Parts: sequence; structure tokens; C-alpha cells
Amino acid sequence: MNRFDLKERVRACEDWWFDTMRHVQTSGLVAVPEASKVVGEIRDSYIYGAVRVANAHVALRDLPIGDAHGTDYSQYTFVDMGSGKGRMLFVAAEYPFRKVIGVEFSNELHEEALANIKRYKYRGQRCAHIALVLADAAEFEFPEENLVVYMFNPFGPEVMKRMLANLERSIESHPRHVIVVMLWPEHADVVAGMPIMRVYRQTRRHHIYQAGNLRDRDVD
Repeated sequence: MNRFDLKERVRACEDWWFDTMRHVQTSGLVAVPEASKVVGEIRDSYIYGAVRVANAHVALRDLPIGDAHGTDYSQYTFVDMGSGKGRMLFVAAEYPFRKVIGVEFSNELHEEALANIKRYKYRGQRCAHIALVLADAAEFEFPEENLVVYMFNPFGPEVMKRMLANLERSIESHPRHVIVVMLWPEHADVVAGMPIMRVYRQTRRHHIYQAGNLRDRDVD
């Protein structure tokens, strides 16, 4: 067995273990859906592939929140743009976020995620509120709360620019602390080019940006 085959087998075992322990099915690759089976337009959307859980945890633990920053996860709503079958939602639910929201434009993936939420059961769950929104990411209206906006290459720069423009308008209208975390980012330059965003951390696996001042973090 060569190194690539071994890595693939290890990854398959990790995926199986995650799904089995949570009574869900989030593994596998799913091609870009047909135009008739999405909300909005296909444009530059990518295939669905579930995040590697270990990489997701590293990124979430590296966010500029937590006791060391004078605040905590419960002051933030987590938003997964391109949430697919919902794996990242279940990873995020293991942290005490105020709320976890998945935004998906594929009808079929949205239905699979809904089924997963109904089956989901895990004693490590710390966020009880997991919600799904069937919507075009380019048209999504962001909650007026402190946010962690997560992306694992769900779409290309065209959709990302429109989505980020909506996010920028939302921040300008309702100033607050907003964090953007990108895993294995292919279009980090689009986020980095936003005047309101500042770099917090850049590693090989993830980039983290933030907008807003410390005083904007407080919520009722």
C-alpha cells in the first residue's frame, strides 16, 4: 500500500467514525447540482466535499474569541456558507456558539442536511440551536449579531464577491465583530481585499480575518 492509499484509508475511517458517533451521514463527494435543483443560479459553485474534522477543530480553536480575548463563543452565531450535508454544522455545535446556521443552495443537499439534523445525537454537543437556510449565498442576508462566517471553498470569486458585499453592507449598517474563517482558501485574496477586513491569522490550512472593534463584540 502506498502513502496516498494509506492516507485515503485513514481519512475514510475518520469520516466513518464521525458519522457513526453522531448518527449522521455527511461523507462523500457530491457533484455540482443541475440548474433546476438549486436556489438562484449555478454560476461558479464547486462540488460538495466534507471537511476533515481535525482541520476544522484547529481552525475553530484558533478564532479570536475565547477567554484569552475577553469574550466567548456564546456571543457569536456561526454561519457555514455552502453547508452541504451539514458536517461543519455538527463540528461547530461542539462549541458553545449562540446559534449555528447552514446556508445551502442545493435542494438535495439541503434535504440531506435536514435529515441529518433530525438524526443527530451526540453527547459532546454544546450548541443546541442548529438551523438550515435554503438560499443563494450571493443573496443571503446575514444576522445582525456577532458572527463567525465559515467557508471551505464552496464557490468561486463571483459568488464570493457578491456575498462579501452583502456582509460588508451588513457590518456598516450594524457595526459588530465579524470573523471570516477560510479552510484551505483558494480565493483568500477576495476577502483580504475588503477594506473593512483585517488579517488575524494565516496558516497553511486556514486563514482568519476580522472586522469590527473589541467594543463591537458585546451583545445583549
